[in-house]
Amino acid sequence: MNGQVSTELLVIVALVLLIFIPLLVLVYFKANEANQQIASYQAELSVSRIASLANSVGSLGTNTSVTTDVFLPPNTVELLTTGSARGGEVVLRMETPQGPSEIVEVVKYPITSAGQLADSTSAGGWMRIKITSKYENGQAKLEIKKV
Repeated sequence: MNGQVSTELLVIVALVLLIFIPLLVLVYFKANEANQQIASYQAELSVSRIASLANSVGSLGTNTSVTTDVFLPPNTVELLTTGSARGGEVVLRMETPQGPSEIVEVVKYPITSAGQLADSTSAGGWMRIKITSKYENGQAKLEIKKV
């Protein structure tokens, strides 16, 4: 009688494990996928916040400045600004499971301090950025720098 009970118990435990282990693996992969999606949304939010504030500071006139905090997701490679004659860009490069990715937002005003604001050592944390509008050569120009 004891042999039959232990055999039945082993069969029940085996069936439970047969169902439970694949579900556990599925949940693990879905959680990782969700974390990657959240990091992508955080990156988009950070870049659009910097670009939006830069456009606002440029519109408000010279000698205007604003300081903001942005979050850089853990998979950030670098955050940089690029300038051209009539405008600029805020670029965040990041590593994703699909490969390298860039998130870019356009700034309507020229950026004088174009360059790298953060690299992978700053990833996964908050960063304070100061955006200042200056009047040079008859036009408003922006300075975006890490504080």
